[in-house]
Amino acid sequence: MDIHAWIAIATLIVAMVLFISKLVPLEATALSIPVVLAVTGTVTPAEAALRGFGNNAVIALGAIFVLSAGLKESGVATLMGRMLERFGGKNEWTLVLLIMVTTCVLSAIMSNAATVAVFLPAVLVLSRRANISPSRLMMPLGYAAILGGTLTLISTTPNLILGSELERLSGGARTLGMFEFAIVGIPISVVGIAYMALIGTRLLGRGGLDDAPKSASFLDRILKLYKLEKKLFRLTIPSGSEFADSTIAETNLGKQYRVEVVQIGRTKGYRNQFFNAQVDLTIKAGDVLFVEGRDEDVQKLAEEHAIPIEIATDEEVEGLLGRGINMAEVAFSPHSDFLDRTLIDLSFRGVYGLSVIAIWRRGELIEKDVETTPLKLGDGLLVYGPTRNIRKLEENKDLVLLDRQQSEEDVRRAPVALLLLATALLPPVLGWYPLAVSALASALLMIATGCVSLRGAQKAIDLRILFLIIGTVPLGDALFQTGVAGKLAATLFPAGMNLSQFYVFGVLFAVSALLSTTSNNAAAAVILAPVAYAAAESSGVDVGMTFLAVAYGASCAFVLPFAHQCNLMVMGPGGYRTKDFVKVGSGLSIVMAVTAVVLLSL
Repeated sequence: MDIHAWIAIATLIVAMVLFISKLVPLEATALSIPVVLAVTGTVTPAEAALRGFGNNAVIALGAIFVLSAGLKESGVATLMGRMLERFGGKNEWTLVLLIMVTTCVLSAIMSNAATVAVFLPAVLVLSRRANISPSRLMMPLGYAAILGGTLTLISTTPNLILGSELERLSGGARTLGMFEFAIVGIPISVVGIAYMALIGTRLLGRGGLDDAPKSASFLDRILKLYKLEKKLFRLTIPSGSEFADSTIAETNLGKQYRVEVVQIGRTKGYRNQFFNAQVDLTIKAGDVLFVEGRDEDVQKLAEEHAIPIEIATDEEVEGLLGRGINMAEVAFSPHSDFLDRTLIDLSFRGVYGLSVIAIWRRGELIEKDVETTPLKLGDGLLVYGPTRNIRKLEENKDLVLLDRQQSEEDVRRAPVALLLLATALLPPVLGWYPLAVSALASALLMIATGCVSLRGAQKAIDLRILFLIIGTVPLGDALFQTGVAGKLAATLFPAGMNLSQFYVFGVLFAVSALLSTTSNNAAAAVILAPVAYAAAESSGVDVGMTFLAVAYGASCAFVLPFAHQCNLMVMGPGGYRTKDFVKVGSGLSIVMAVTAVVLLSL
């Protein structure tokens, strides 16, 4: 090997040490790689070291980050979470299956971490309602999201990288299709889910409901903190009521009774419709007015006008959210102009188009005279109103919007988001356009149609991952061009030894899983892509299958909590320790490895 080959090897070793030790930020290490390779002449011409910036996988992945954010903000994932709560029941085995299947399916089209972030609050609610310890459900949730990464080209970063690298190395002669991963990925997921349902959960301590740290969903915390279920009432307008055929402004409820209409429900045929409480909206007989106010004020209104009154249930409160109307918690910045002023002084409702339902101050709830109470630093406001108006609060330097993710979902845009997802997936499947083109177009349309806010799209793009790919792509080129990848493949898979496919796939899977667990799965995919290509040439195995072996190995990240972001996300809510992942994840890793290697070898 010449000097450039040794430089490529040294660069690989140093980068891996820094990735593992985290002495230097990951993105800084990654972006240093093309500089070293260009300056030393290991990759020529020097401009080739910057190929990662124009890599199709980077463009496609950035667009998919935006698509995932669109699926979240449009409420697609939330609707699936509500389905979990509706059909979950209280049987642990049934819950584990339902959680894992639903999470796995959604993870095939969303990023793994985003899927866990969406379902985690719903699963915590399920655990409380079923009186099951969160430790029994959290690990299945995280593992299911990782298993979903084996199903499609877009389900995880290594899949996208390997698809792009295979097309480049083969000169376009071989590609990985959108659903080619699913041929083996579906059996892997089925076996993995079965293992967790039948064996994995048995390895976790039974525990009690209080054994794991508590974490509440946004809605649950709001209900508890602001006692909202005791503040929101439902008034059903009877036939012949003087309010029927009157606008909200004409009822004069705010001034006369200090009661505020927050939303109106109306039954039309078999559908339930919800309308924003616009002042010019006409009330119809049979409408359900959801109002907030003091008990005595609402009671007085109901008695004087003979209107049936009930307290809104938790389910009704949840049902109101996400239909263009939402709730959010708002705090004040230290130098806010809002301090020591009242909501009336600020004309808060007129300026922001939002209602303040309650104020939380030093552990106490202020329910009376909310609009005339001077605001103090440390106060929390529960605001209610159009989602678009809640989003605008972030533009105000005086306010701090809490629980941003939950407060900006709008399930009315779910059909549009799903249509745009199909727009991203179908062209590459049908061979019309590359994924990078269709995904980028769909991501732009997600922003244009309001499925995701511009700020949400910007925050969704994980620059750390993109920089990692940009930096390591030229390292893969260097290993291939200098012959290092070929020599490594020749060492692992000697020519003329009539190696079985089982051996070839098994070694690639094991090396990929090891690199992914100890460093990063995206880096493992870039580094092993040229090795997998050389291995296919030397052993006579289909090159697409060798790349799939690397992809499945990169998703085998169950043994250690820091091996995958999903593991870290469920570690706290589940109350797990490292030994819990080792105990349960080791068996799952073996099951996945055997299933993947055997099926690839058939």
